[in-house]
Formats: sequence, structure tokens, C-alpha cells
Amino acid sequence: MKSLSTSLLLALTLASTAHSAAISPRSSAPEVTIKNGTLTGLSLTSFGQEAFLGIPFAQPPVGDLRLRRPQRLNTSYEGTYEAKGYSPFCPGFGSDNWAYEADEDCLYLNVVRPEGTSSDSKLPVGVWIYGGGYQEGGSGDHRYNGSWIVSRSIEMSKPIIFVSINYRTAAGGFLDSAELRKEGNTNNGLHDQRLALEFIQENIEAFGGDREKVTIWGESAGAMSVSSHLLAYGLTTTPLFRAGILQSGSPTTENYLSVNDSKADYDSILQATGCSNSTANGTALACLRGLSAEAFNSSVAGTSWMPVIDGEIVPDYPTAQMEEGRFVQVPLLLGANSDEGTAFGARGINTTEQLKGALTGRYPNLSNSSIDKILQLYPDDPSVGSPYNTGDGYLSTGLQDKVSCSIFGDISMVAPRRLLAERASSQNPVFSYRFNQVTQNMSMETGVTHFQEVAYVFSNPLPTQNPLGNRPTDLSLAKLMTSYWISFIHDLDPNGNEYPDAPNWPDYASSASNLVFERQASYLEKDDWRAEGMAFINQLGKELGH
Repeated sequence: MKSLSTSLLLALTLASTAHSAAISPRSSAPEVTIKNGTLTGLSLTSFGQEAFLGIPFAQPPVGDLRLRRPQRLNTSYEGTYEAKGYSPFCPGFGSDNWAYEADEDCLYLNVVRPEGTSSDSKLPVGVWIYGGGYQEGGSGDHRYNGSWIVSRSIEMSKPIIFVSINYRTAAGGFLDSAELRKEGNTNNGLHDQRLALEFIQENIEAFGGDREKVTIWGESAGAMSVSSHLLAYGLTTTPLFRAGILQSGSPTTENYLSVNDSKADYDSILQATGCSNSTANGTALACLRGLSAEAFNSSVAGTSWMPVIDGEIVPDYPTAQMEEGRFVQVPLLLGANSDEGTAFGARGINTTEQLKGALTGRYPNLSNSSIDKILQLYPDDPSVGSPYNTGDGYLSTGLQDKVSCSIFGDISMVAPRRLLAERASSQNPVFSYRFNQVTQNMSMETGVTHFQEVAYVFSNPLPTQNPLGNRPTDLSLAKLMTSYWISFIHDLDPNGNEYPDAPNWPDYASSASNLVFERQASYLEKDDWRAEGMAFINQLGKELGH
């Protein structure tokens, strides 16, 4: 089930009205023949690109394939496959999905390449994995339009191919129960991503890509997904990718839950669907798989689901794996935003007891002594809280919200970023950043919060819900960041990016530092701030579900 989605139509309209490069098919559409048959795509003449949108990489996960690992395509196309429109999003819950069609038949990917690319071009490939807390999102989101990245790569004489993939989110991708674990059908969303990467290995050379030069790349849950593939199966090498980019997400971002932690939510779904005492084919899962899409999705709407430790694709707690070196050793570009905690911190905190309660509620395995130590290392002083560098005043939402945002931001995003940089840089080049630019649609109370770097990385000028902005130097900061990202995908080094006066970005092993991205002037800093607090967080391991 594939259509010319809202995102493509919106991109067409906005690009035209904003006098940007418009998408206009040529009379002769590009064709590519892959293992499953011949695809016809779109010619994006004003961009100098070609796009193949909505390419199936798995059997539709519907009916009895619901809540199962994805299955490879085992048939050839009948005739020529029209790859001219983004597929629907996978069913999810959140604002990222509101403007888009959703359907369980959603396992598709997209390829955007420079015009004139042939099967022997051997171009490096960037594979984008969207975020959304594993609960929402889709590759057709117009904020993830890769055409401006590909355009800049052509301009730099470092052409790349941009690929974006769909994966199942929420319960469809990550429902967990003892019954599913017994079947071996947990973490299906991660397996979707894995199968897409295998499809790319098998077919990307037909599009002109080099299967040995694939970089996996994501933000938030997308970056956490990249982390999962770094740690998958406890491997130290893989043919699926040669590098990774992680924007605001690391191996120890997620709080991994046990099957007992999620049992109440699973039981509530069974109760709501009438599958609690099902005898249909002998199992409650058979009952869930027999529901209509509408009945299944409405029954799971009130619950959220994340990856779990299954001993396979998520083999162990990430802290233990990183300590033992059980992860894929590849070059990395990674970072976080200055005020991640304003998106993840508990609000309405006015007393120390409320803050302790918030920590216990989020991380139930934290000991009282660990909580006391965290509060000692993160004092109730608004002048050093998040949003950082905003003075001694309080946030309007709570007297201790600044310290709350500081703690939760470091636990979820910033300390994990530092831990991965320290561990991975002992084996391969690592380039670490801090994004520190308040964006046009954010207030000082929000600060440089989660997701705000995405428009800059994509150099996306469309007036999306997260706009790039039109202040002086917004576009130049975007061009700088996009250039670094392209150069890393192309050369495994963000430097040498054809951007005038770009600061040299050192490898973390030679200089434990971050490149700080700001609109007025980007610069290097030592990565040593809040050292004691983050070091303590990073040694808590299982207490934080890490």
C-alpha cells in the first residue's frame, strides 16, 4: 500500500512557493533493476537528483506476521515497480504521525541519488533512521527530506546516496511479554532495521552505491537504534555498515525494563481486546494477530514500548558490553544538545523530596544512597541548572526544575554521549559535538533542547514544525553542519569539507573535546564540564537500567 504521501506533496508545494528547487519528473523516469525486479523512480531535475521512494524490503507484517520478526521478500515484482511515493508510516502514537497516513503494511525504504549515478559509481551511503521515542515517526516526514544533503554533497564534489528506512514503532515493533519472548519475537522494530540494512547490502550497488561504505545514522530513538546495531549480538565487526552517526542518543540512553515491568501493560491489552482467555489456536498472541488493524492499534494506544534485553540483538546491558569491548568497532560522529533535559526532565518540582520521587519513579532500581549522591553532585542552584547559562532565575514551572532538567538531561543523553566517546575512541576515530544554538521556535525557558539540531544537519529550508529559521547565519550554520556530516559519510573524517574557515574537528582520542555549534561562531571546548556528576552517572549501570 503505497501512495504519493502528504510529505512529498507538501515538499512539492513549499519548494515551489518558496522559490526553492522544485520536484518535477522528467519525461523519462530513471530505472534500476534490483534482485526483486525493476524499479521506476522520479527525476528531480531542479535538484539534479533521482529518487526511488517506497521500495518494499520485507513482506507486509500483517495478519499472522503481526508481532513477528520481519520476513524477507520472496517474490519478484510483477512488471515494473513504481517507486514514486513515500509509503505510509507504521502505526504509532504521537504528533510526528498526525499529518501522515499510517498502515501496518509499512516496511519500505527510499533512495535519493545524484543524477547520472550509475551502477559502477560506488558512492558512499548514509542510511537515516528516524527518532520518535520508538513510539512514532516515519521516513516520509518532510523534516527528513534528504535532497538538500545530496545537493550539498554534489557541490562539495563528495557525492553520496541518501537512504531512509521505515521500521515498526510502538506495540507493533516492540510489544513485550513472556509469550513473545518464548517465540523469539521481541524487538521486531530493530529486526526491521536490520533487514533493511541487509536489503541495502544486497541491492545498493544497483543504485550506484558502495555496500562497503555504508554509514548508519539517526537521532534520538534513531541514534539509540544505531547504538543497538553497534552492540547487536555482541559482535565486534559487521558487513552491514562501516561507521555510525548518533545525534542525541547512545547505548546507555534507554532504561531497559524486564518482562515483569511490562506485564501490567501487556495484560491490559489482552483484557481490552478480549484475548485474555483466548483459545483461538491456543494462544493469546494468535488472538492479537487475528484482530483487525483498527482493533489492535486502538487497544495498544495507551501503552508505550521500547527495546528489551533479549540475549540476541540486545544481548546484555550496554554498560557491561562497552566495558568488555563487545561492540562493533567503527568510526563514530556523535553528540548531544546543551539542554536535552528540558525535553526529558520532570517538571513542577519544588522540593527535594519531589525530585527524589521523580528519580525513583523514572529509575526504580536507583538506591537511596545513589539518589543522595546525585543530588549532592547536582545542587539546587538555578545558576548552574538547565537551561544552562540563563542566570540565577527560576523556571516558571517549578523552583527546582532547573536542577531536574540538568540531572535528567545528563542521565538520558549527555553522560551517555561522553561514555560512548570515551569507550569507542580507544579503537577508532570519534568526533564529538555539542549543539548550542537556541532555534527560532524555542524560548529561553526551553533552551537548546532535544531535536533542534535536525533542521541544521539536513539544511532543510522548508517551514516545518521545527524550522531552520531565517536569522542571519542560520543558513551558514546549517551548511557548516551538513558539510561536516557529508564529509564524515564520504571520508570517515568530518574535516576537509570544502567549507571556508571550518574549525578543525579533532579525534576524541587525541583531544577529548567537543565541537560546539553556534550561529555566531562554532568553536572547540574541552569535554570536562560536570565531570564528577557524569562520571558517577556512568558508573551506575544496572541501577539506571543501563
